[in-house]
Amino acid sequence: MEFDKSFFEDEIRDGFYVSAEMKHAWAAQLEVLNDVDKACKENGIQYFAEWGTLLGAVRHHGFIPWDDDMDICMKRPDFNKFVKNVKNIMPEGYQIYNIESDKDNDNLLARIISGRTIDFSAKYLDKYHGFPYVAGIDIFPLDFIAPDREEDDYLCTVIDIVNTVAKFMRMKDSENEAIEGEDLEKLNSNLLSIEQLCGVRIDREKDIIQQLNILVDQLCSLYTEDETEELTIRAIWQKNKAYKFRNSCYKKAVRIPFENITIPVPFGYDAILKQKYGDYMKLVHTWDSHDYPFFDKQRDIIREKSESGLNEFKDTLEDVITFKEHVAILRGKRKVLKALDNKKKKKNVVFMPFKPEHWDAMDGLWREYKDREDVDVKVVSVPYYYKNYDGTVEQYSTSAEYPDYINVLSEDEYNYEKDDPDEIIIQNPYDGYNVAATIHPRYYVRNLLMHTDKLIYIPYFTTDEIDAQDMRADVSMNSYVTMPGVVYADEVILQSENIRKLYIRKLTGFFGEESRHLWENQLNSNGAQYLVNDNNNPLRYNRIPGKWRNQAVRSDGSYKKIILYYISTNGVLEHKHEMFEKIGRTMDVFKQYKEDIVCLLAFENNMEEVLEGENSELLMDYQCALRKYNEYILGNGELMDAVKACDAFYGEAGAEAQMCRNANKPVMIENVYL
Repeated sequence: MEFDKSFFEDEIRDGFYVSAEMKHAWAAQLEVLNDVDKACKENGIQYFAEWGTLLGAVRHHGFIPWDDDMDICMKRPDFNKFVKNVKNIMPEGYQIYNIESDKDNDNLLARIISGRTIDFSAKYLDKYHGFPYVAGIDIFPLDFIAPDREEDDYLCTVIDIVNTVAKFMRMKDSENEAIEGEDLEKLNSNLLSIEQLCGVRIDREKDIIQQLNILVDQLCSLYTEDETEELTIRAIWQKNKAYKFRNSCYKKAVRIPFENITIPVPFGYDAILKQKYGDYMKLVHTWDSHDYPFFDKQRDIIREKSESGLNEFKDTLEDVITFKEHVAILRGKRKVLKALDNKKKKKNVVFMPFKPEHWDAMDGLWREYKDREDVDVKVVSVPYYYKNYDGTVEQYSTSAEYPDYINVLSEDEYNYEKDDPDEIIIQNPYDGYNVAATIHPRYYVRNLLMHTDKLIYIPYFTTDEIDAQDMRADVSMNSYVTMPGVVYADEVILQSENIRKLYIRKLTGFFGEESRHLWENQLNSNGAQYLVNDNNNPLRYNRIPGKWRNQAVRSDGSYKKIILYYISTNGVLEHKHEMFEKIGRTMDVFKQYKEDIVCLLAFENNMEEVLEGENSELLMDYQCALRKYNEYILGNGELMDAVKACDAFYGEAGAEAQMCRNANKPVMIENVYL
């Protein structure tokens, strides 16, 4: 698989900070999924996105930002076929982890994994995109529920009996206790009862727990799709009889976007997600950090075995204080030299952005300095590089441009070491400690500090306000708080008092409670005044692609409202001809108000491909709509630009609606029958 280098950068998604390290974990899992997908296609095995992966596919067209793993499911016959043939159908190196492969495993699901050990070989890093840890995907079997309630109750009872014996033995084993006396007699009696109930023989010379787990797995798969109308994940069904779905929900798959690929989701995904999560379009954070991220224990192994194994910021409080004392001496010397110079000079302030895309975060503060008569302001673009896993770097290039109202100097046009500016303002906190990218070492914080009287750090991003109990957000803060830009800057400008308190909590946790006074003096919460709401930013229209801007501008130079109208493939399959009738009624309304509104009509990219195989009449309706509304329809690759450009969203619930909602744009979900 190929990923653009930008995929691996830290990113704010739905208000949550996704670290570069997590992006590498995502890429590794997508590589596993891609291989699973190929194997399934080639061998007639159907799988579906499950749990957070299903929710992420529908709501985000990718990972849920605070999720770290991937889940899929298969109906029992496909599940058994995949597990049995893994070695033959998957590329070399993959292994299955389940109750048969690992006797200490009690989970009835299977996990396809990239290996069993951390691997820093060039071959492994190249395949898994610089991610050295074991990556994998959980696979849940979907089993069919007995059509008769009494039959199902009896099966559940038998499964509970077998599970109870297995858990008792596992408990004794984990506590290193021998099973003796009355416990042994009771165990033998229970094993005999199980053998008689199930018509099996349990070999006392082999691992009994593993045999019991395999028996449970076999009991779960007693019924076939032809015999029943409902299916479930049996481990959940044993305790929750509400957890079941109509077979028709899984009668076929629809492929929808997921990051840079597509993934099959159940045809009835809307009903499934509503049953699992209720209002599934509402963002609900997972606050616990248990086993998050999934590779944390593997990372700890590297920390224990090698001091140099991970490129992590490890400065101590003593390091920070010593360096700041050294900087204070240099500043004192410069102050004396400036005092001897009788020439009256303006204050020299230098802004150092590292990407044009992040200039907005500096713009407010830049304007404040620019309006002052006693300040000379410069903007210097800092060289920025993408890292390769082999230690080499590639210089970043982009078609994005800084606003035309600022004069941006290159590194060749300005030398801060000679100029010794009064203030330097930065927005990249990482120096060399980010796994995806780096600025040029010349612009690392400790180098800048020795040539300025004040270094200010203002983050290039804003997150949603973080709840102090949100431990996953707390974990992600390790990637941007305990970094040189925050630790060494003279002033850190943050978006709110709440975020300031969380920074202080994180920094005191890293450096010790005795450091609290440093951060309380260094960090402020003045950043909100410099933030620009993009919906009210007049410069937003300058970023709209030209062809839409021409449609949106009135003769007097003012702008019409831009409405994104989105139609999904699943919506067409569900509502059929009524969907296209609804589109016609809606477009007629938009045309009536064409002097005030521009409609951008977007159909899901896979619609033609799916309709060709599903319904020729709907395909004709779709092609007719393309011809009729051609001037309003978005082309391939234009949807994300439309999400950024629009003033409001209308259409079906999904990732596009969610992105507009996250940007604080009005969202209205259509009712096809109104």
